[in-house]
Amino acid sequence: MSKEEIKLTEENSASEEKEISEETPVNAEVTASEDKAEFKEEAASVEEPSEKTEPSDKTSEDETSEEEASEGEEPDEEESEEESDGEESEEKGSGKKAFARGKKIEKGSKSYEILDWLRTICIGVLAGIFIVVFLIQRDDVYGSSMAPTLTQGDVLFTQKLSTYFKSYKRGDIVVLDGSGMEGYTGKEYLVKRIVGLPGETIRIADGNVYIKAADSDEFYLLQENYLPSGTRTNVMDGGRKKGYDEITLGENEYYCMGDNRPVSNDSRNLGPFEEKRIVSVAFIRVFPFNEIKLL
Repeated sequence: MSKEEIKLTEENSASEEKEISEETPVNAEVTASEDKAEFKEEAASVEEPSEKTEPSDKTSEDETSEEEASEGEEPDEEESEEESDGEESEEKGSGKKAFARGKKIEKGSKSYEILDWLRTICIGVLAGIFIVVFLIQRDDVYGSSMAPTLTQGDVLFTQKLSTYFKSYKRGDIVVLDGSGMEGYTGKEYLVKRIVGLPGETIRIADGNVYIKAADSDEFYLLQENYLPSGTRTNVMDGGRKKGYDEITLGENEYYCMGDNRPVSNDSRNLGPFEEKRIVSVAFIRVFPFNEIKLL
């Protein structure tokens, strides 16, 4: 081999080694940088989740633990409050029972007898008020329009049940409210006897009373055994002019007269009494005591 060829080969080999030496550090640096980048990415991928998840886990665990602790503590407070309330209620209940036992009145004692009397009096007063207002009332007789059946000063008991049921019959002695009727100026109630019933026609003639029923065409003579023998019933001129000597009664009208026919101011002068004017019905005379009788 010639010297020139050897020189050329040496130069070629030297150039190749130079190129290799120049390329190798670059590749090494690239690979190293790539390795570092990959390592950083892996480290970041490993570190970032740990930084994000660990605090959240800790906080959630702390919150749950705190909530559990708070939930665990609250029932204890409620239970303690309930226990205290129960103890207070038991103490109050026992106190009330003790108070009730202390205030109990024994039967047969003076206090028991006093309370029993007071209770009896209260019941009697209430029953009396109920009876007087709704069932029975006392009425005093003034004047002589019902003589001889009733006279001045007589005391009657009258009942109101008939007024509730609108149940009246011929011959009943009734207490009437005559206020506002033409021909009556008094303020007292009137005591009269029912003679004519609703729907009937009343005729007064020849000193007698005649009745014609609503479903009849004939009059019949009224027998009034409660009157003294020989009593005559007449109509005064004022009543005759008003047509009260013969009148047909309405659906709720009653013809009422006093037993003392010559002096009584009644339907012969005042006209028929409407049902609403009947206050009560007399059933017993209680005074004078020697003349007590049912009416």
